[in-house]
Amino acid sequence: MTTDGQDPGKELYEERAKLLPGLWMPDALPWESLSEEAKERWRRTAAQDGPRG
Repeated sequence: MTTDGQDPGKELYEERAKLLPGLWMPDALPWESLSEEAKERWRRTAAQDGPRG
């Protein structure tokens, strides 16, 4: 997590989850339902993508 309490992996996950209905895909699981391993993958991806916003 960043110093302001935001989790960049969660932000990226939720941002991309919003795109799924437009792709005729089922809803993504809630962040809280993901395994810690999956959350860490999202965090690594967010870190590679750079700052959001």
